[in-house]
Amino acid sequence: MFRRVRIRITLLTLAIVVCLYAVSSIAVYSIVRQAVLRNVDARLLSTVHAAGPGNAGRIVTTLPQGTWMEVHTALGDVTNLTPDLETALDQWVARHPSNRAWQATWRPQAGTILRVLYLPLGPRDPRRDAGYVVIAIDIEREMEVLERLRDVLLLVGVGGLIAGGIAGFYLAERVLRPIREAWRRQLEFVADASHELRTPLAVIQSNLGVVLEHTHESVADNLEWIHNAHSEARRLSKLVRDLLTLARGDAEAVPLSLQRVSVTELVGKVAELFEPVAAARGLRLVTDCAPDAIVTGDPDRLHQLLVILVDNACKFTPEGGTVTLRTRRQKHTVLLEVSDTGVGIAEENLPRVFDRFFQADPARARDGSHGHGLGLSIAKWIVDAHRGKISVSSRLGEGTTFTVQLPAAG
Repeated sequence: MFRRVRIRITLLTLAIVVCLYAVSSIAVYSIVRQAVLRNVDARLLSTVHAAGPGNAGRIVTTLPQGTWMEVHTALGDVTNLTPDLETALDQWVARHPSNRAWQATWRPQAGTILRVLYLPLGPRDPRRDAGYVVIAIDIEREMEVLERLRDVLLLVGVGGLIAGGIAGFYLAERVLRPIREAWRRQLEFVADASHELRTPLAVIQSNLGVVLEHTHESVADNLEWIHNAHSEARRLSKLVRDLLTLARGDAEAVPLSLQRVSVTELVGKVAELFEPVAAARGLRLVTDCAPDAIVTGDPDRLHQLLVILVDNACKFTPEGGTVTLRTRRQKHTVLLEVSDTGVGIAEENLPRVFDRFFQADPARARDGSHGHGLGLSIAKWIVDAHRGKISVSSRLGEGTTFTVQLPAAG
C-alpha cells in the first residue's frame, strides 16, 4: 500500500515540477526570442530610414552581405536581390497585407531563414501605386543561438526530470515514514486493545458460565464467581474509558476548560487523597511546593495527570519507601516532579514508558493490580495538550522521577 502511495506522490511531484519548468522554459525562450527579433527589426528599420528617396540606390548597393532590399516606386524598382530571390519574395509579400507595415520570418529554402520588414511608402490608393520598401536580413546565426538555448532548456529539463524523480522518490519516503510509523503503531494499538479487551471478557464469560452451571444453588453459593465477573467488568469499564480518552485525544475532540490553576493547591489535594493509600502500604508521602506555581490549564485534566503519576509511584514503591511531590517556578515554566524510591525502570525501557499498553514488567501486571499500561500514555497526552513536556529518569532499585514542564500563567 505504502509503495503505491510513494510512487503516486513521486509522479505527482514530477508532474508539478514538469509543468512549472515547462511554463518557465517556454516563457524564457519566448522572451529571449522576442528580444532577438525586436533587435533585428530595429536594425532593419534603421536601414530603411537611411534609404530615403534620394539615397535608395546608394544604400542598396552598400548593404552588407546577408541583407537585401527592394524599393518599389512608380518610377521603378531598386534592389540588390537576385532574380530568383526577387520573384520568390514578391510572391510571398503578395500574400500579406499591403496597406500597413509588418514583419515576419521567412524560409525561402532549406537552411535559409530571413527576417522580412515591409513598409508602405504612402497611403494605399487603388488608383495609383504609392510604392513600398521590403528589406530582408539573414538571421540564421540568431536562430542558431535560439536553437542552442532551446536545446539547453530541454537538456536541463531532462536532467531535472531524472534528478527530480530520484529526489521525489526519496522525499516521498521521508514524508511517508511518520505515516508508516503511525500506521504501524495503530495496528499494534488495535492488536493490544483487542488482547486487553479479550482477557477480561474471557474471565467474565468463564465465571458466569460457572454460575449458569449451578443454577440450582443460591446466589450466596455462587458469590465468588459473581464477584470475579463484577471485578473484571469494572476493569473492562476503566479500560474502555481510557481507550476512549486516548482516541478522543488523538482526534483532538477533547476540549480543555482553561483557567488559572495553582499547581501547589492541586498537589495538596492529590496528596490528601493518596495519604490513606500511602499509609496502608507503609509509604511516606512528602510534598515540597513553591507558592507561585500557577499555570493556565484544565484543572480536571491536571488533577488526572497528578493522580496517574502518584498512583504509579505508590504502586511500584515497596513498603518503607517515599513518594515525593515537588513544584518549582523557573522563569516562564512551572516544574512538577513526582519521584519515588521504588523498583525503578530499566534504561532500555525508558524510551517506551509512554507507549500505549507498554509495561516494563508484564509478569507483575498479570495479577491486574498494575493497570493496562495506558496511564502514562494519558499523562503524556494531557501534558502535550497543555503545550508542556514530560520526561522520566530512573535507575533500577533506586527509584523513578517523572518531570513535567508546563508554561507558567502570565
